Amino acid sequence: MKEKRAPGNTTKQVEKNPMGFFADATVQGGSEAILCQEAQGQRSFVKSDTLPTDIRHSDYDAKAILEAAGVKFLGVVEGDDMFQYVELPQGWKRVETDHSMWSKLVDDKGRERACIFYKAAFYDRSAHMLLFCRYGVSFNYDGFDKESVAVANVMDDDKVIHTTEPIPANGKKRYDMKDRANKVAVEWLDANHPDWRNPGAYWD
Repeated sequence: MKEKRAPGNTTKQVEKNPMGFFADATVQGGSEAILCQEAQGQRSFVKSDTLPTDIRHSDYDAKAILEAAGVKFLGVVEGDDMFQYVELPQGWKRVETDHSMWSKLVDDKGRERACIFYKAAFYDRSAHMLLFCRYGVSFNYDGFDKESVAVANVMDDDKVIHTTEPIPANGKKRYDMKDRANKVAVEWLDANHPDWRNPGAYWD
C-alpha cells in the first residue's frame, strides 16, 4: 500500500534544527527566508495526500458535502492535527496559486470546489479550507469606475451566465446603485437556482 504523504511541519523542523533556518536567514535575509519557507510549504501541501482539518462553511456541514462528492477522510496526520489524510475522487487535485499561502481544490471538470489557506511560516503556522458554491455574484467594478454604471454578473465558476441591466450610478447614491445591481443578480439566482447558496448543490 502506498504510503500517504503529509506536508512538512515547519514548526517542528525549525525546533529540531534552528541553526539551519538561522543560516538560511543569514544568507537570504529573514523576510526572504520566511517567504521561501511559505513557498516550500505550499509545494509540500499540494504534493501531499491531505486537506486541512479546519474546513469551513457557516451554514452547511462542509465535511458531509465533500464526502457526498466522493472525498474519503482517512484520519488526522499523526503529530500534526492541522491536516488530515484524504483520498480525492478521480480527477480531483490540489493546485497551487501564484500566492504561496493559497491553493485550490479542483474537481475533475476543472472547477474550483474550495480555496485552501496554508501559512507555512514556522512561527505562525495555520491552515483552513473554505468550500465554494457553484454559482455566485460578481460586481463589475470596471464599468462602475470607468462608465459610472452598476452591473452585476451571475457566475458559474469563472463563466458569466447572466448579466443585469446597467443602472446609471452617478452622484452620492452611486453605491446604492451597486447594491441594487447585486440584489437583482441575487434575485435572478433565487429564481433560477434556488439552492445556490449550498456548496454541495448543482455540481452534477
